Amino acid sequence: MKKFIIFFLSIFFIFLFYFFNDSYGYSIEAKAYFSIGEYQKAEELAEKAYQLDKYNRMAFTILTQSKIAKQWKQYIQTSKEYFFNIESISNKEKITNADKIRVKMMLELIIGEYKFLKHSKLLDKKLEEEAEKQYKKGKELYNGIFKKRDG
Repeated sequence: MKKFIIFFLSIFFIFLFYFFNDSYGYSIEAKAYFSIGEYQKAEELAEKAYQLDKYNRMAFTILTQSKIAKQWKQYIQTSKEYFFNIESISNKEKITNADKIRVKMMLELIIGEYKFLKHSKLLDKKLEEEAEKQYKKGKELYNGIFKKRDG
């Protein structure tokens, strides 16, 4: 019984510490936003938490991971825009040399940028899978169009 009371009081004091400490309050909120994929909001809150307490490891971790996740999300968004532009070019009646160069550059960016993305164990697997799908699609399209002509 004595151990239970000590355990309960410990949990209660830890809760009070987190509840009344703004840095950890922001960290917990940032973690919630991170877990639902709102990386911008998570980064902002984690930054606030980190500025209040430089020793807040949760804030630092969420801040770092949010930045990494935003890079992955940006890669996916940019890749989709490039594929839309490539499709628009391919639907033209006459494709110019400038169009071909533009398509090649967009595909090379999709392929090249993927290699610079930082991997993390905390990153959402769906984000990684979607980025890899974009990368493979870009590589396959590049090889189908340009490999035969370049080599």
